Amino acid sequence: MTGAEGVTAGTSTAANGIRLHVVGCRRSGTTLLFELLSTCFAHDEACEHERSIFDSPCPPGLSLSKKPSDVTHVRAAFEADPNLYLLYVLRDPRSVVTSIHPSRPNIYFASFERWLRYEAAATPMKRHPRFLEVRYEELVRDPLGVQQRIGGAFPFLSETHPFTEFAEHAQTAEPAAVSLLGVRPIETESRERWRQHLPRLRFQMQQYPELATVIREYGYESSDAWLAALDGVAAAPQGYGERPRGRLARMEAALRYWFKTRRYLRRARAQAGQ
Repeated sequence: MTGAEGVTAGTSTAANGIRLHVVGCRRSGTTLLFELLSTCFAHDEACEHERSIFDSPCPPGLSLSKKPSDVTHVRAAFEADPNLYLLYVLRDPRSVVTSIHPSRPNIYFASFERWLRYEAAATPMKRHPRFLEVRYEELVRDPLGVQQRIGGAFPFLSETHPFTEFAEHAQTAEPAAVSLLGVRPIETESRERWRQHLPRLRFQMQQYPELATVIREYGYESSDAWLAALDGVAAAPQGYGERPRGRLARMEAALRYWFKTRRYLRRARAQAGQ
């Protein structure tokens, strides 16, 4: 990727000002999906690693961007802006809460509370025609099938490479490469890596007993038999951001994003009128 803003050039056929934005809980695979998109579909510009929709106007053409946490505040802007499209990555919460970012190898970056909060924010948008959910497990198991589904959902996309050839063509920025543990072919082993972090998972189960119910309801397991893996395991409360934000902090964030949304929509209307 080139340029001060991490801009990449492409040959998309999109109308002016379309943004395809990747969101989802942290450690869900948003970086992988974004890098697959920017490598394997034509576009006019893409952010280097992360960029909120609230931080910059959408340039002409087709723009690709990613900011996982935007999902918690994007609904009003998304529903009002016909040129904003969302790709939401959903991942087994056992994998999310036991995933460690390579830049901080001794810290877990997401709790089940965060997974629940992000999923609750995404759920009202799931039936919208400009919103597509991609499960991480499906992405790594059947990348070509997911690529075809994305292309079908967003017909302004034009494929340049198959997802299975991502590693051969990617020009990934350093922050993304670190998060991905390097540019490499898509692999499926990560689906069961939570079994290597059972003390962490035991702690999350103690904090949030409803995790087992969610695992069944979302189809990650057909029964509670997997809980046997936690028998005799001592809990390890190591983590980052484990405590939910207080009421005052939530109110402050809601007010801040209310102003950001107003600014975003003013900008979108001004661009539409050009």
